[in-house]
Amino acid sequence: MRSHYCVSDTLIRGFFGAMKSIGLLFLLVFATSVIAQSPVKETLAYSRDTIPGIPGVSPSQNPFPTSYYIYVVIKKGAPILATGACVRGKSYAATLKSVGSPVLIERDPGVPTGEKEILVKRTPDDVYQVELGEPRGSVCKESAEEKVAQPSEVEVFLKSGEAKWCGRAEKIVPLHPAHAM
Repeated sequence: MRSHYCVSDTLIRGFFGAMKSIGLLFLLVFATSVIAQSPVKETLAYSRDTIPGIPGVSPSQNPFPTSYYIYVVIKKGAPILATGACVRGKSYAATLKSVGSPVLIERDPGVPTGEKEILVKRTPDDVYQVELGEPRGSVCKESAEEKVAQPSEVEVFLKSGEAKWCGRAEKIVPLHPAHAM
């Protein structure tokens, strides 16, 4: 005589079949999240103003534009392209130039003293300098699509195949100003 507590083979097979499906679904979601993980490790941004050599020129009359030094550190070997950049709310075309690390520059280019500033520390990852191109308009359209809770002064829009990422620097660090001759 069978007890009414016995579970049928069909029910057991159904249960383990469902568990197998859930396991495969979990594996698929996990693998997709790992594959889609951003290769962007860090985004660093600096600015340098040039002070005119003419005494009494106000900052608003300064004929020299601010120079920007923007770098993205990317996971070693990840193929990547820049599709644009947003600097202080203004959209630019952008390209990437591979550079070695560490990245050092003269502390004061007008008066070479041999003092260097480190912009990017030594890293085993790939380092790219973001070269800003022509302005694309006054407002960053790409930025509005990918808005985050924390505003960033610099956003670099990157692409690898069909995947898109954004490298963000919350603040632009001002460097020692250059002096025009």
